[in-house]
Amino acid sequence: MKFKITISPFHVAKYLTLGIIFLTICSIAIQIGKYVFDYREPWTRIFNLDREMNIPTWYSGLMLVSCGLIIRGIFSIKKSESDRWWRQWRTLSIIFFVLAIDEIASIHEILIIDDLADALNLPSFWHSVWVIPGTILVAIFIWKYWKFMLYLPKQLKRYFIIAISLYIGGALGMEMVGSYYDGIDGQQNLVYAMLATIEEVMEMMGCVIFIYGLLTYLGELSPGIQINFQIKNKDLVE
Repeated sequence: MKFKITISPFHVAKYLTLGIIFLTICSIAIQIGKYVFDYREPWTRIFNLDREMNIPTWYSGLMLVSCGLIIRGIFSIKKSESDRWWRQWRTLSIIFFVLAIDEIASIHEILIIDDLADALNLPSFWHSVWVIPGTILVAIFIWKYWKFMLYLPKQLKRYFIIAISLYIGGALGMEMVGSYYDGIDGQQNLVYAMLATIEEVMEMMGCVIFIYGLLTYLGELSPGIQINFQIKNKDLVE
C-alpha cells in the first residue's frame, strides 16, 4: 500500500508557533496567578515555562529532535552527492540530538551552583555557571562552522543566522539577564518569571524558524522525498 504525505514548511511553522503562543499564554496566566493571587497548585507546574520536565520542556525537546532529523535527511542527500560539507551536516544533526537530550533531561542545570559562583567571585550575570562553558562551546561552533555558513544558500543562511541568534540569545543572553536580576531581587517574583518566559520563547521560536528554513531547503534539494515503511511478519510456525 502506498500513501502520500505532503508537508508544507509554512503550515508546520504556523502550527508550531500556535503551540508556543498557547504555552506562553498558559505560563503567563500561571505566573500571574502565583505571584498576584497566590495561587500555587501543584498542577500549574505542568505548563510553567520556568520549570523543567513538563509539557513546554518536551515541546522544546521534540522540536530540537525534529531539527536533528531534518538535518539528518539533508546529510544523507549531501553524502550521496559527495558534497564537501556533508560531514558538517552530520555533526550538526548530532549537536541537535544532544541539545534535545539536554533540554529534556536538564543536564546543564547541574552547573547552576550558587556556592561555586560565590567561591569564584563571579559577577551576578554568571551565577548560572553553565553559561561560561556554554559561551565557549558557542564560540567554538561559530569558529568551526563559519565557512560552512558562508557556503549555505542565501535564504537558508538568513534563517540559520536568525534561528541561532534567537536560540543563543535566549539560552545564554536571557539566562545572564535572569541571573543578574536574581542577584537584585531573587527568583520568586513576577519580573523574574517573565524574564524566564522570554528566554524559553526565544529558544522555541529559534527552533521554529530553523525548522522552517530546513524544510524549505530539503524540499529544494529533493522535492519528492520517499519514506518507506515495511513490516515483516515472522511465521509463527516454521
